[in-house]
Amino acid sequence: MKGTIMESIVQAKRVLEIFKEMSQIPRESGNEKGISDYIVNFAKNLGLEVHQDDQYNVVIKKPASPGYENRPSIILQGHIDMVCVRDHDSNHDFTKDPIANIIEGEWMHADHTTLGADNGMGGAMMLAILEDDSQQHGPMQLLFTTNEETGMDGAFAIKEGQVSGDYLLNLDTEVEHDFTVSCAGGCHVHVNIPLLRENNQPGYDAGLSLTVTGLKGGHSGIEICEQRANANQVLSRVLYDIQQQYPVCLASFEGGVKHNAIPSKAVAVLSVRAEDVAAIKTLIAYQEKQYLHEYGIQDPGLKFVVDDVATPEVVYADDTTEALITYIYLAQDGVHSVSKSIPNLVETSDNIAIVRENEHTIEVLISIRSSNSNSLEFLAKKMLLLAKTLGVSAERTGGYPAWEYDKGSKLEEQAISLHNEMFDTPANVNAIHAGLECGLLKGVLPNTQMISFGPTIVSPHTPMERVHLPSVENVYVYLKALLAKLQ
Repeated sequence: MKGTIMESIVQAKRVLEIFKEMSQIPRESGNEKGISDYIVNFAKNLGLEVHQDDQYNVVIKKPASPGYENRPSIILQGHIDMVCVRDHDSNHDFTKDPIANIIEGEWMHADHTTLGADNGMGGAMMLAILEDDSQQHGPMQLLFTTNEETGMDGAFAIKEGQVSGDYLLNLDTEVEHDFTVSCAGGCHVHVNIPLLRENNQPGYDAGLSLTVTGLKGGHSGIEICEQRANANQVLSRVLYDIQQQYPVCLASFEGGVKHNAIPSKAVAVLSVRAEDVAAIKTLIAYQEKQYLHEYGIQDPGLKFVVDDVATPEVVYADDTTEALITYIYLAQDGVHSVSKSIPNLVETSDNIAIVRENEHTIEVLISIRSSNSNSLEFLAKKMLLLAKTLGVSAERTGGYPAWEYDKGSKLEEQAISLHNEMFDTPANVNAIHAGLECGLLKGVLPNTQMISFGPTIVSPHTPMERVHLPSVENVYVYLKALLAKLQ
């Protein structure tokens, strides 16, 4: 940083204090009332005007600082929910247990769970700004939205007139010195395969469970460019190959936990002949080596775990098994196309995110992203057409728009200029292959200029999530300076 601003650095410690308070409150997507009420009470204790809607979105209004009444009006915006993922051997209960804030050197992480720095650290910065009466700023509103991680429901619910401003600063970018000015849109495809069961066949007198595990997983937008293995598709490929050599019946298949997380684990239970068990285990051991050769650079921890289990009494009917394995085997997964105009940007991708049993169906949930509406339409229709070809139903849900680049905006010019005055590392202006709420908010704020930035967060949406504390300090110092300077 060029020229340390000591007062702001001291105040940055307040950000971590507030984040610790937020970490005591459950805030998984869909369970945000507690954290929303915390923010409402925070504002009321400061004597500020605050509104909470039926989605638990919160809008707080704070008048301009003396002498700043004629400055542009500003919206600070972030989401208050978090992705809740734990290691497979963790007993953490996200409905009641606080999230640990463990500091090691320059980094903070949790205890074998996601940390929630995405986007909790941005929210903590907003609240720290809110209570700082020495902060200079124009007329200011703070918008805290809910359920961003599972569909941006909170942002979807924002209505025209509920919030207003000349500039919007979104605090949900996850690399220090990066400024996001555009994001992908997306949708979901839900494939529903009829769940037909039958009694186990005579001669199938042994049971095996097969687990694909040890994968890195990660954010299905930010980290899809890494081309990591998808546990659901790897498992379907392995099962297909086993079926070509040995008679087996599939009794269960499940994998993935979040629509926006690359699945790191998938499990199937098989009914097999006892005489084939040794050979099947040998085949799986061989396949593990083959898949490590394919994915060893991206996923060196990939493992196939085979366990003997009780012989299943009931298995999937052949039609269910064939439709499930065939669909996942053939479905597009990962990077579909890259941008021709922005270097190193994934333009269109999809993630076979979740396979789970419902009462009457096996659901395959696919998350699709693109910054090109035509390419998104193509990939979504492709997934729907594949389902139709296999004779199973599918529907498209949850569409959200892309945030198109407003090149040369006054906000971008001021934000980048100030950053480059303050820091030795130059600003990096980019687009992101993930959904930001700016795309939705632009619909109700068409004349508001927007930009997104934030501290460095590594491996969000995984238990390896951690936040770089010096970057928290730097971004907070920068945010304070930007609020005071915006014209």
